[in-house]
Amino acid sequence: MNLIITGSISYDEIMDFPGKFVDYLHPEKLHQINVSFVVDRLEKQFGGTGSNIAYNIAQIFSFRFSILNEFSKNNSQTNNKIKLLGAVGKDGEFFLDFFKKNNIDADGILVDKKLYTSSGKVITDKNDNQIWGFYYGASIRGKDIKLKKYLNKDSFLVISANHPKAFLNFQKQAIKYKIPYLYDPGMSLTWIKDKDLLKGVMNCQCLIGNDYEIAMIIRRLKKTVNELTNKGLKIITTLGEKGVRYEKKLLKLEIPAYKVKKVVDPTGAGDAWRGGFLGGLAKGMKLKDCLKLGNVLASFAVEKYGTVNHKPTKEQIEKRLKTL
Repeated sequence: MNLIITGSISYDEIMDFPGKFVDYLHPEKLHQINVSFVVDRLEKQFGGTGSNIAYNIAQIFSFRFSILNEFSKNNSQTNNKIKLLGAVGKDGEFFLDFFKKNNIDADGILVDKKLYTSSGKVITDKNDNQIWGFYYGASIRGKDIKLKKYLNKDSFLVISANHPKAFLNFQKQAIKYKIPYLYDPGMSLTWIKDKDLLKGVMNCQCLIGNDYEIAMIIRRLKKTVNELTNKGLKIITTLGEKGVRYEKKLLKLEIPAYKVKKVVDPTGAGDAWRGGFLGGLAKGMKLKDCLKLGNVLASFAVEKYGTVNHKPTKEQIEKRLKTL
């Protein structure tokens, strides 16, 4: 499987608020909010949906897992490829070095000499609620990337949150060239038009989002989950601490989450899940094991501050897989 990942490449500033947002929001004054949250921790990290997903796939590609038949041609470090497509800015050299160290093919990443790399800022309260702000910056250059030069017969595309023009560029090309793709529009729901959302959903092989995002998509498209799965779509709903739900025609699976002792930072857990799941698929794992692997990678992500700081060993991954 030639995995092609598209999505944002960004710096993340992660802040912890020791209270609860809800205690400082006046329900009758939400039309004129003026609130200052004083945080007690700040971290600056590498991030972005594209970076995070590719990094987590790389963790899976690093190992030969006993859960797979030893003769599986995909159960190796050399047969699997990750190509990340996107853009960084004039401050993006650290990203390119990071991708090289983690065996992520960055030949398809454009470098803009005028703009800065995308940057996200998030405040997380003690209930793990989050408020994000995001600067697109150089990620707009994703609109200039042509997919065709990176494709082969084994290509599988991931379309995740990005600059609107970049996101739609990859969506239109995927549909035009009939590339099978995982569609991850959750963070794009604030700007994407219903007609474009419908095209993206109805042409994808698999739709993914958390329970809120999937509910929003269903409502906006005026369709039910059964209507979508009956047309051949697979729908993955991540459920946080409750695990994941996988649905397709005549099949529904629910896999529980791996219970961690302490959640340090939930940022990036969803991207870690996607990376684990896709890495398992590329290695030829059974569907249930791929779903479990997504839950396991997400469990390691929430135990570390930042989105790409977890680096579990093969033994640690397999131990949690067996637990599930």
